[in-house]
Order: sequence, then C-alpha cells, then structure tokens
Amino acid sequence: MAQFRFGLDSVLKLREQERDNRRLELLQAISAEEILLERAKLLDMQQMQLQEDLRAATCRGVLDVDQVLGYRRYELILAAQREELNRQLEAVREEIEKRRAALLEANRALRVLELLRDKQRERFLKGTMKKELKQIDELASRQSSVEGDAWAEC
Repeated sequence: MAQFRFGLDSVLKLREQERDNRRLELLQAISAEEILLERAKLLDMQQMQLQEDLRAATCRGVLDVDQVLGYRRYELILAAQREELNRQLEAVREEIEKRRAALLEANRALRVLELLRDKQRERFLKGTMKKELKQIDELASRQSSVEGDAWAEC
C-alpha cells in the first residue's frame, strides 16, 4: 500500500519552527515583564520603608533637617526610578502584545497548512480505499468466473 506524503511537509516544518520561535519570544517578553514587576515591588517596599523612617524621624521631637532632606532626596530618587520602571513596563507590555499577535499569526499560518495536509490525507485514503475495493471486486469477479467455469464442467 502506498504511503501518504504531504508535498508541503518542509513548509509545514518551517511554520512549526516559526510558531515555536514566536512562542519563545513571547515567553521571553513575559519573563522580562515579571522581572520588572518584581523590581516595582521592591521599589514600593523601599518607598514604604522610607515613609516609615521619615515618620519616625519627625515624631521623635528633635528634627534633624539634614536627615529629613536626605530622606526627601532618596524619595525623589525612588520616584524617578519608579517612573523609569513604569516606562519600561509600558514598552515591555507593548512588545508582549506585538509578540502575541505574531504568535497568533504563526498559529494561523500553521493551522492552514495542517488543514490542507489533513484534507489531502483524507483524499489520499479515500482514493486508496477505492482502488483496493476495485481490486477486491476484480478478484471476486475473477473468482466467481473461475468457479462458474468449474461448475460448467461438472
């Protein structure tokens, strides 16, 4: 029996590889986002700690102006870092969306070829079954004609 061969098998493999690459790129972008989110949590914790330290310093009764100025400078540094981090997060999220769209497109392109392969395989199998049925019918008709000749001789 003949084996089914998909003529575009090499293209199908390329599309699978393309989809896998797009999936990997998306995972890398998501990983970058997770790293940035962890940094954001750390900055938030530092900001909260700074607020507590500043509150404690002002509640003691004796106010050290230099210490308060130091806290405010550090607060400005944290705010600038948070702003930069927010810009990076926005850029990474845009990249994630682009990569998601690229992955969806790669999946669609792959699916089109898979559907084509499945249809061709189905046609091949139907054609093969027709040929086999035709051969079986021919054998059966030969067998019946041989048996009919044998009966005629009796």
